[in-house]
Amino acid sequence: MHAPGRFKKAFMAQLLVSLRAAGEASKSMGLRERRDAVRLSSDVAMALASARRRAASSSSAPSCATWARALVARHAAERRNEALMRRIMGGAGYERAAAAAAGARKEDRSRRIVRRSRRLLCSCRAGRKRRSSLAASGGAMAARRMVRARLQVLRRLVPGGEELRGLSLLSETLDYVACLKTQVELMQRLCKGSRSQQE
Repeated sequence: MHAPGRFKKAFMAQLLVSLRAAGEASKSMGLRERRDAVRLSSDVAMALASARRRAASSSSAPSCATWARALVARHAAERRNEALMRRIMGGAGYERAAAAAAGARKEDRSRRIVRRSRRLLCSCRAGRKRRSSLAASGGAMAARRMVRARLQVLRRLVPGGEELRGLSLLSETLDYVACLKTQVELMQRLCKGSRSQQE
């Protein structure tokens, strides 16, 4: 997948830059706002480090993971995050993320309309098919239904997963989980380092 050492180093560097930017802004924040700023900083740092890793590793792969784009776009969609994201990503980076967020909202609305119309169409057809195939393969249909349900849950959990299908969804999920694990490890190290400095 990727060189864990190099990715951790790039992630840590980006995380420190992000946390410094959040620290400058946190002087006028309450506890909950600071917590949200740390979460935002960590998520954006993870997405940016992942994008840089992908860009450096392969020219054939997309320059940025779907989950990374979706995660940054989700944070950019919230107005309260604008100032901090501009500090972390720079003005041009934030503008691209905000534009992607606006485009994603339009696409999401369109997708929901299409999905709803497909469901209505399929429900009419499914009634006829269900009666004839129920007797033929009850166990296989139940297994397919269960897999579909679990994939649907996975699509909701992974940022940007709604637009992925099959193997690409599983690949993005593996990448996202590996990055989340690295994020947790780095945050734990920072907490331990902070505690040892205070003592």
